[in-house]
Amino acid sequence: MKLRLACLAVFFLLLPTLARGDTLDADPNDPGRITSVRRGVWELDLVGLGVLTSDTENGVSTTRLSTDFAATVAYFLRKNVSVGASALANHESVGGGVRATTFGASANVVLHARLGLGAFFRPGIGVGALFGSRRTPVGTGMLEEATQAGFITRVQLPIAYFASKRLLLQAGPQLNVTVGGYTPSGGGEARAFTRVAGGFSVGAGYTF
Repeated sequence: MKLRLACLAVFFLLLPTLARGDTLDADPNDPGRITSVRRGVWELDLVGLGVLTSDTENGVSTTRLSTDFAATVAYFLRKNVSVGASALANHESVGGGVRATTFGASANVVLHARLGLGAFFRPGIGVGALFGSRRTPVGTGMLEEATQAGFITRVQLPIAYFASKRLLLQAGPQLNVTVGGYTPSGGGEARAFTRVAGGFSVGAGYTF
């Protein structure tokens, strides 16, 4: 009985030491890393997106490949919150020789949530418009051209990493929703469309 009691006493004495083996400690500070972005900072971004698009037009759904590029100027209105404007360029290859090229702009708001080690989760939303043309083959060597316009909403959920105090790299999912229409330039019935495009965008930025 005395031996059992002695073993139990030793166990309880060692318990705190054993428990510490399951605890992970880390210095919460990140020396030399960006931990926040103050008000008054400017940022220039260039982001590209390649996506598979699900397009619904007149009740018929098709899948297509498209590319989306954005050049952005942003200003930090307050700590870790920026507002900005983007110049947009979009190109679509529908298939069957049908192609659409549009240009436009959007206004954006981006939040910056620190992840540590110079990384930030940067959810953002942009709302804007796109204008351009659509070309459709209608015969041998002939193309029907239509004017195209639409409103676009861009939702981005990237993770950004400050490689230095000026240069940042970012990548993450992006969703574009465009609602618009196109009308043949030679006259004809206007057609409406709704386009949802989702993919993984990559880009780089410079702060000053």
